Order: sequence, then C-alpha cells, then structure tokens
Amino acid sequence: MKFGVRELLFVLLLLAIPSGAYIWIFQPGNKHIESQRMDVDAKDQKLISLRKALAGTQDLNEEVASLSQAVGFFENKLPEHHEIHNVLEQVTKIVEKEGLDTKLFKTLKPKPWAAYSEQPIQMIVYGNFEAYYKFLLALEKMPRITKIEQMHLEKDKCKEGMMEANIELSIYFAKGLKNT
Repeated sequence: MKFGVRELLFVLLLLAIPSGAYIWIFQPGNKHIESQRMDVDAKDQKLISLRKALAGTQDLNEEVASLSQAVGFFENKLPEHHEIHNVLEQVTKIVEKEGLDTKLFKTLKPKPWAAYSEQPIQMIVYGNFEAYYKFLLALEKMPRITKIEQMHLEKDKCKEGMMEANIELSIYFAKGLKNT
C-alpha cells in the first residue's frame, strides 16, 4: 500500500473530525452542563434556606396565634366604658362585705391610652387590718383588671388593730373596640 498525499489528507481528516467535534460540540456542551449544574446547586441552597425560613414562619404563626389569644383574654377582662359602674359597684360591695367603713370613694379623671382607658379611684377605708387584708384578696380575685397604684396605711393610735387605708385603685376599660 502506498502512502501518499491523498491518504495523508484522509488520515488528517479522520483525526480532524473528532478533534473538531470535541472543540466545537463537546467542550461548549460540557461548559453548558457545568453552568446548569451550578445553577441547580444555587437553587438547591436557596430552597434549603427557604425551607428553614418557612419553618421559622410556622413558629412565628404559632407565636402570633398564642399572642392573639392572650390579647383576647385580656380584652375580655376589660369592661366596656358603659359597664364601669358595675365594676365600681363590685368594689363597693367587697368593701361592705369585709366590714370596712368607706370614708371616701371618688372617681378621678380617666386616663386614655391606645386601645383602653384607665379609671383611677381614690378610696379611704377604715377598719381592722384583717378585714382590709381580705378586701385586698377579694379585689385581686375580681374578674376585671384592677391595679393598686398607691396605698398608704396608717394605724389608729386609739384603737388596737384598726387602721385607715388611703388607696388609689385603677380599673381598666375598653374604648369600645371590642367585638363582644
């Protein structure tokens, strides 16, 4: 067999076809596949971080629901403004039930806040300390939110076990925002 120019061109052509295919087809294809793989990896990482964020959101949703329930609980303890006289009447009944004498019972100017108002009451009661202690316990058990802002106790110097209490009590009530 003779090895001439024609055969040499044929061998070169046979070698050039796979080399050209590698340079113009396989190499760009591999680059494209690698870039697609990197995009998929980046999207996987985003998906993982979104799943973590979603798990946190679930916890936040539960926390918001829990806080909403707590707000609802306290809103139910706030009487409407038109019901405030019932709460004042309950306080008066507790004073009478415990055998304390009321020297002063005066409602002060209401203090408005964002979603509720505060009704301060100044009271001066006289009686024995045990009755006063029972009054405080009964006041604490009231279904409405009450708070003792100030309290000044003074012992009666003439009668043993008797005292006078000057109390500033606050009762909180809704501004009419409740749906109930």
